[in-house]
Amino acid sequence: MKIKFIVIMLCIFLFSSTFCIASKLSIDNNQETTNLDDVPVWNVGDYWVYSIDQLTVDFQSSSQRIYIDGSIDDFKWTVSDTSGSTYTVDFTGKINANYEIYLSSPSLEFYITGTIKDTLTKLSGTIIFTKSDLQIQGISGEIRGITMGKISPLPFSLPLPFKAIIGGSLSTPFPLFDFPLDTNKFWNMPDLTAQMSINAGGIFGLISIPMTATVNYGWTPLAFHCKNIQQITVEAGTFDAWEIESTFFDLFSYYYAPDVGNLVKIDVTMDNGEFHGELKSTNFIN
Repeated sequence: MKIKFIVIMLCIFLFSSTFCIASKLSIDNNQETTNLDDVPVWNVGDYWVYSIDQLTVDFQSSSQRIYIDGSIDDFKWTVSDTSGSTYTVDFTGKINANYEIYLSSPSLEFYITGTIKDTLTKLSGTIIFTKSDLQIQGISGEIRGITMGKISPLPFSLPLPFKAIIGGSLSTPFPLFDFPLDTNKFWNMPDLTAQMSINAGGIFGLISIPMTATVNYGWTPLAFHCKNIQQITVEAGTFDAWEIESTFFDLFSYYYAPDVGNLVKIDVTMDNGEFHGELKSTNFIN
């Protein structure tokens, strides 16, 4: 079973609730914990800023392809709504990347390569988390701005306006966590259908081609493994953090620190993408 990039994007990207307050937990390398860490409570205005030093996406659908290789700085997550049973988290970031895009339709073939610079581009979007377990319920985003691109067969680059709208929907929330967290705890991957859509357009409205990919995942027992507490040092500081990894295929590992109520580090390597990042700063108070 291959868990694809869209399910993490994130993982991505990326990542706490009203029923219980997280308990602080600290152990040394030779001591096993008997404590449990339950779901933290997020409030409107809480934020976490990440640095994504590697972001690779290879998204293919039929005869269409979008390939991106870059990074995101100041990838800021801000809680904007806590009403109901979910958290709404808005995100922004500064993206720099090289890209290759091939889009086709019955009347058009379009191939472009170029670069995206954070000074000319805006990244924004929203992630929805369940309050009960911080599971990912949905994600949407938008990248817009001006890119320096070379359109085949032209031999030179041009400044081109563009916009890419990205949406991800899940048939059931993705279980990034299963609180309370504890040493050597396992949980299952549910029967899940993930759909990702991209509507890429630009060049003054001359190009607008939608792309959609749907992936079905069967129920997989013990797919996630919460191992133990590790002391993790990132730009934001040093934290006692739970190490969580995929039980099969070594696809991902990530670290949840109760003191910040969120992830402090994530490493994902999959067939159609990579995602490596760490926490830069936060205002969350446990």
